[in-house]
Amino acid sequence: MPALDLPFLKKRAEPQKQATEAGEAKARECEDCAHLKRKAALYLKIIERYKGYIEASEDKSITELRALVVPEDPAVRKIVEEIKSGFRPYIYDRDFPKAAEKAYLFCRNELASEFLPVEFWLSPSDIAELRLSDEIDKAILLCSILLALENASAKVVVETQERLRHAFVTFERDGVFHLLDPVHGANLSGARDEVIKKAIRQPERKVVYEFNNSEYNEW
Repeated sequence: MPALDLPFLKKRAEPQKQATEAGEAKARECEDCAHLKRKAALYLKIIERYKGYIEASEDKSITELRALVVPEDPAVRKIVEEIKSGFRPYIYDRDFPKAAEKAYLFCRNELASEFLPVEFWLSPSDIAELRLSDEIDKAILLCSILLALENASAKVVVETQERLRHAFVTFERDGVFHLLDPVHGANLSGARDEVIKKAIRQPERKVVYEFNNSEYNEW
């Protein structure tokens, strides 16, 4: 009687079959990558062609800029609740420093930093979905989280020179000035002038402004 080939009794596939299946999977993966690259190139071409229209509609007034900081946004509240869950209960006077550190680490480690080829503002829900943002959107999200954690002094600071922008977040607590920059890994504290001096170089060549959901100031 000829031997029966019962593949469902085999613990693992034969080496040749494994190699064939791996090769087929690799080919499918390469095809998928090529398809995604073509789509990305197409989307970039569309964005570049209509960049002027997009940026014109994305231009923000001072009032609209403040409106980007949204501590009550559902996506922000969800992040805040996750942070607060580590404290039972969350008490601002006791727990804010550790909560702020968690917020900073979340923005630094959990969200990829991506340069956008066009002026385009991402909402907190966009960032939460994509798990990425550019520098200023990440600072706005961090500021929103800190405000939701009950520190009303949190502000986004942006220094800009032509098309170049550097954004970070500042806040004060117990007379100490703090600066958080999740993109460049800066977590500084001390006297305000000393901390700002470390973060901003050649201030005479740049425009520097700060804002949160209730105020806007230029330096």
